[in-house]
Amino acid sequence: MKKRYLLMAGVAAAFLWRRLRNKKYPLAEGYPLINKFVMPKALLSTHMLRIANRRLAAMKLSAPPRGIKRLTKWISTEQKEKIQITIYRPETLHRTLPCLVYFHGGGFCLEGAPYIHEYMAKYAQKAGCQVAFVHYRTSGEHPFPVPFTDCWSGLEYIWENASNLHIDPERIAVGGDSAGGTLAAACALRNRAEAKGNLCFQMLIYPVLDARMKTESMKKCKDSPVWNARLSEKMWKIYLKNGTCGWRSYASPALSKKFRGLPPAYIEVEQYDCLHDEGVNYWKALKRAGVPAQLHDVKGTFHGFDVFTKTEISKKMVDVRCRALYRAFWE
Repeated sequence: MKKRYLLMAGVAAAFLWRRLRNKKYPLAEGYPLINKFVMPKALLSTHMLRIANRRLAAMKLSAPPRGIKRLTKWISTEQKEKIQITIYRPETLHRTLPCLVYFHGGGFCLEGAPYIHEYMAKYAQKAGCQVAFVHYRTSGEHPFPVPFTDCWSGLEYIWENASNLHIDPERIAVGGDSAGGTLAAACALRNRAEAKGNLCFQMLIYPVLDARMKTESMKKCKDSPVWNARLSEKMWKIYLKNGTCGWRSYASPALSKKFRGLPPAYIEVEQYDCLHDEGVNYWKALKRAGVPAQLHDVKGTFHGFDVFTKTEISKKMVDVRCRALYRAFWE
């Protein structure tokens, strides 16, 4: 009898939890179970990160779509270490092309996942450009500023080798998702200060931008699907273990004192994301500074929703990003 009551209580609790989560986080079609789970901070422990990064490194990339070629380059960083850049471009080059220099997400501490490379190939294919994917060293073993300076080294490599790579130096953009959005925004800020090369655009996809973590969405989304405020807190502690090293705005771009003179921007935010308001606030700051910026506030989505590449909303938003890139490069 006792087991029966326990079973009934468990079923009732599960039903109640399902109702509460569906009410709080009613996600778009294609994500029936995602809102039922809350990811704990323990996922970003040193042990778990090592396991996750070993598995990510062992995963094989799918072949690029027809007409797109994948190349690998090794470059030197500011610390004289070697990192990899993966380039996606058309198999046949009849002219120089624009280039998107891309930095992946993963809380600064995770390697790039294979699904992101699928998107790189699609951006190259649909936006008529090359895409240079920078494999920066991650913050578990290399805290700030290393991930940032690695990304900057990747961008410098593209500028300095544009002619050999058949890239138009006047049409180079930076982009990134999540933590990669931070790194892209930081590179745009540094280039404004140092004027190393031309940047025509920045594409920031559900970006991490503000280490203060004081926004309303950060307060509301302590248990949001996939990524939440507690994970963000842990992420910043890992990333800024050694402080900001005198580069406060490069560590947290929202802390920049001025935004005038930055490249035009595409900013995408997700409804049920603790980082939602950071992206909106950054868009507002750019607009106030006279920077052309478009905001896409996507309903029914969560941070990292496009990990699920086959859902309709993922397909739709990839097309939206490709159109934004095409306009920035070709119109």
